[in-house]
Amino acid sequence: MNGFFLYANEPQERPKLPLSQSLPYLQTIEHDALILGEGPTKVYVFIDPYCPNSRNFISLIDENSKMRSKYTYYFFLYELKRFNSAEMIAKIYSSSNPLDALKRVMIQDQNLSDTINPSVSGKIAQISNVAQTLDIYKRPYIIMVKREK
Repeated sequence: MNGFFLYANEPQERPKLPLSQSLPYLQTIEHDALILGEGPTKVYVFIDPYCPNSRNFISLIDENSKMRSKYTYYFFLYELKRFNSAEMIAKIYSSSNPLDALKRVMIQDQNLSDTINPSVSGKIAQISNVAQTLDIYKRPYIIMVKREK
């Protein structure tokens, strides 16, 4: 039989934009990041608050002071459609302390009753636009920028 076979479970290689082209996009949304850590190396991370892998990653960073001293993590909330997390993302960004809200949701598995501030829709849209431009397709999606020597 001639032809080709498509295997759904096989990992597919997706071409990534080189860091030199990705970094300017990331810098346009850096001010919208939820920042954790104080290390010299920047790590940009796209997460979904309901994604189990994102939750594990946030827990790991929160518990590990060594990782926070080596890296500064810039977290961007970006929805994976299957988790229907758009409302929770808006609630986290609307919170008076978004990083604390993020931890409450992702580490402590609490729900937020905060109201959604309509002004966060622009921030969420801008992050989404950058993520789509960079073809962010999984969570957590990590981009590390090593410090210059």
